[in-house]
Amino acid sequence: MENIQQGMRLNGIGIDIKKGEVLGLSGLLGSGRTELAKVLFGATQPDEGSIFWMGDHIRFRTPKDSIDRGIGFCTEDRKVEGIIPHLSVKENMTIALLPQISKFGVVSAKKQSEIVKEYIDRLKIKTPSQNQPIRNLSGGNQQKVLLARWICMNPKLVIMDEPTRGIDVGAKAEIEELIQELATQGISVLMISSEMAELQRNCDRVVVMREGRRLGELTGLNITQDAMMEMIAAAGGELEKEGGLHE
Repeated sequence: MENIQQGMRLNGIGIDIKKGEVLGLSGLLGSGRTELAKVLFGATQPDEGSIFWMGDHIRFRTPKDSIDRGIGFCTEDRKVEGIIPHLSVKENMTIALLPQISKFGVVSAKKQSEIVKEYIDRLKIKTPSQNQPIRNLSGGNQQKVLLARWICMNPKLVIMDEPTRGIDVGAKAEIEELIQELATQGISVLMISSEMAELQRNCDRVVVMREGRRLGELTGLNITQDAMMEMIAAAGGELEKEGGLHE
């Protein structure tokens, strides 16, 4: 992504993501992290800028465009934008996969159940059955179902916006293990988190943002909470000098 502009939310920002890399986006509330992710997923449109996918200049006009190219998106608000509460674990997990397991509009129930069983086992999802309404699961298990929704489609990139928010410590550790597992399989992960320690533990690189701008990036052992906060604070001082700071 290059020079992405969107109203007052994104101001000429660009990022690149390598195969099998966990790239983190760090920044304070209102820094534009989620807005940038939604542009990449085709959920919103930029005013200006370019998106390149596998070397091709492309524009994702809808989420379907990005899904077709191998991008999945676990949204920040799991309950509002992620799960479909009245549907089962099976239905929630395979909703994006249905076109691939259907023939002439008829879903292969056998194939659907086999895929769901595989990912319940693989992600250690605690549920009495595939047909359990997802609303009855714990937050951590709901999040695993959402991750499985995208992983079962063999994605090239998974965007995770606050993937461990509102879940217990044990489930959080399991989600972080899954993130590393995806990376070892060559799947790229774009991880947005307000917890800087989480970015420090999981990311190969971290891009630091403030007010829709890219401040810089940290790699390897340089990814620390102190380094992220120092970058954000220094940028705040510069913006105050320019008269461009809006709190």
